[in-house]
Amino acid sequence: MSEYANAVSIIGGKRFNEGTRIDVIDPFTENIIGETHESGSNTVDLAVTSAGTAFREWSRTSVSDRADILERAADLLEQRSEEVASIVTREMGMPIALSTVTQAQLPASVLRAAAATARRFPWTEDIAGAQLQRRASGIVGAITPWNMPVHQIVAKVSAALAAGCSVVLKPSETTPFDAVKIVEIFIDAGLPPGAFNLVQGTGQITGAALAGHPDLAHVSFTGSVGAGRTVAGLAARTLTRATLELGGKSPALILADADMEKAVAGAWNSGLVNSGQACNATSRMLIPHDRAHEIESMISELAEKVVLGDPTDPSTTHGPLASKRQLDRVVDYAQSALAEGGRLVSGTAKPDSGLRTGHFMAPTVFADLAPTARAVCEEIFGPVIVLQTYRTLDEAMNLANDSEYGLSAEVWSGNPQTAAEVASKLHVGQVKINGVRTRERPAVPFGGVKNSGYGRELGTLGLSEFTDVTAVMA
Repeated sequence: MSEYANAVSIIGGKRFNEGTRIDVIDPFTENIIGETHESGSNTVDLAVTSAGTAFREWSRTSVSDRADILERAADLLEQRSEEVASIVTREMGMPIALSTVTQAQLPASVLRAAAATARRFPWTEDIAGAQLQRRASGIVGAITPWNMPVHQIVAKVSAALAAGCSVVLKPSETTPFDAVKIVEIFIDAGLPPGAFNLVQGTGQITGAALAGHPDLAHVSFTGSVGAGRTVAGLAARTLTRATLELGGKSPALILADADMEKAVAGAWNSGLVNSGQACNATSRMLIPHDRAHEIESMISELAEKVVLGDPTDPSTTHGPLASKRQLDRVVDYAQSALAEGGRLVSGTAKPDSGLRTGHFMAPTVFADLAPTARAVCEEIFGPVIVLQTYRTLDEAMNLANDSEYGLSAEVWSGNPQTAAEVASKLHVGQVKINGVRTRERPAVPFGGVKNSGYGRELGTLGLSEFTDVTAVMA
């Protein structure tokens, strides 16, 4: 990790280390492990200029050559997976077993899927009266979060590069080291350096300078609803298109005919993945009223198997939250749930004091909360699940849709036809049936409706985000 103790910006293949210092803190040891800096508007200008120069050549590179580079990058990422996963684990506390799967193996799969999508993409399409011609939009500004840092970078960058766009990336200032590694991997794979530029800094300064830059063709952002509104507003000033992947309050709808043990365990795991720090975490578990006691007993048994601890230890199942600020936020939600009449099924609704260091909180499950309670309505982004009971299928679907968010959902049922019918009535961007995982479908589009944002990542729709269409009539 010492090699990345100073997370620099990379512009046109050259390293820049300018701006106010920002400490990077390991959330397990609570020690400073390195630093990055606030790039600011001048550095953003340099990066956008570099991307603009590179775009002229990169956009004319053949689709086959672009796809080849993505595939080579996938190979290199797999070869360096141990290092990449270790970096993420130290930056934000993700258990090493999870970071290996989701921040190294999954991004490699996404790169290969993007390459395959580019090769079969309808760059030209004949319709009645015209031919549609699709081409790269231009320079893409990508702003990514700390919770799934490598995956979010690769999801955006792979599609943009596959489309022939050039990119300026601003990662979270709390997870800057993995971004340096990813840029290096792309350059080593043969990507022209100026086609992928990296600027470091906070959202308020560097991110705002990038989102509002007049020379961008597209801004792709993942983060909170509030920050998404800011990004959309900045982009709108120059009529720059935007893709926003924002928050979620995803329901796991467990039907009465489901394999209950499998369903509860699956919803528990997807709700608490990465200590609940996932936009599509199933933080609401919708269960049959007459089986609530049985399900609560299952949850208590699952809670006993949780291993909080050093995220570099393969036996750890749940690491710390990514920062003290995040821990305080989650504890505040848990305390408000208690104050609003919530009943603890598992957990303590306070920081875990069993470890000497680290921003830990044990998985916490509440029942008996009103539909208007904060913990039911708002995204917590931590290891907190709310149980909601229903008596009829219609009531279950109404509960599932009763949210200002619409990112993802799960349906568990022993009847595939019933599951499909229920899924078709959920107002979300993605539905997973009986335990299918997002990581198993790297080419399936991902994104939300309502306050979960707009636009899509991954697959053909994700690539389309970064193209312009000309209708040629003859």
